[in-house]
Amino acid sequence: MSKKNVNTPQAEKDYILEVNNLKQHFVTEKTFMGKPIGFLKAVDGVSFKLERGKTIGIVGESGCGKTTLGRTVLRLYDVTDGSALYHSKNEKGEIVDHELSTASKRELQKLRTELQLIFQDPYSSLPPRMTVGAIIGEAVRIHNVVPADQVASYVRSIMARCGLQEHHYDRYPHEFSGGQRQRICIARALAVKPKLVICDEPVSALDVSIQAQIINLLKKLQREENMSYLFISHDLSVVKYISDTIAVMYLGNIVETGTTEDICSDAKHPYTQALFSAVPVANPHHKSEPVALEGELPSPKNPPKGCKFHTRCKHCTEKCKNQAPEMIEVSEGHFVACHLFSEGGTEAK
Repeated sequence: MSKKNVNTPQAEKDYILEVNNLKQHFVTEKTFMGKPIGFLKAVDGVSFKLERGKTIGIVGESGCGKTTLGRTVLRLYDVTDGSALYHSKNEKGEIVDHELSTASKRELQKLRTELQLIFQDPYSSLPPRMTVGAIIGEAVRIHNVVPADQVASYVRSIMARCGLQEHHYDRYPHEFSGGQRQRICIARALAVKPKLVICDEPVSALDVSIQAQIINLLKKLQREENMSYLFISHDLSVVKYISDTIAVMYLGNIVETGTTEDICSDAKHPYTQALFSAVPVANPHHKSEPVALEGELPSPKNPPKGCKFHTRCKHCTEKCKNQAPEMIEVSEGHFVACHLFSEGGTEAK
């Protein structure tokens, strides 16, 4: 794992994570001799940047590769290709680069306090035979976050910040509701003082009223600790509320990215437009007209040639069927991968 210290110029944006052409291909078929001949391309060349203290929302249909992307960035899966560069800060405030895609297990172990994951399902992600205090305090003890004689008081302070009562310390996960369990998951991640947290659909299993509480808690903790979030969700309303930038994924690729305001108010890619057209509007006098997408999501094991979205797009041309589009900047910080905006396209810049 390469490391180098550099002072970040004031004029440049302070990025905590830079992902470049990241790929995660799972082997699905082998020859008799064990040579891989079939692959499922869950993440197929994804690139994005995340500013320190900000949130990027990753959205898309189920099966588009969102969760796999988050786990690949954290190296829960070995990387097929590409890079994930994490920029930490040392005690002097200097930037230290960590290439997560090639880091050894020992090197990753040292970074686990700075990189954390909040799982989607609060019911299955908590060990049922451990008390809440033991669950939250386990990583605190392993990584020596505080002296051993201060662990109990430290865990109780973290619980209080996450909306848990002191008497919850000796209780077991099955004694809590879904919202309380998710607070336990957040407290477990927060206890090791992370800088980057990947939130894998952390509110999808919760009621709407509880979702608002958890999202507000995440935003509050982000302001207090200057944490950065990679927020994965298929709920566009939640992503719009919590995110500073949004990246839209389709079949392992990012097809559009930009600020939350740009994506929500002026979506360019036909897929992004279809996603936002399906979001319910809280106005009885407003009649929404969802954009219907033809066909089903193709298999990542055998993706279409050219633009992967062309099999469901009403703007499809021969060029779309044979040539994959490149990311084009249609306005400052707003990028889209669509031939409609390429040179000669009907909506070219």
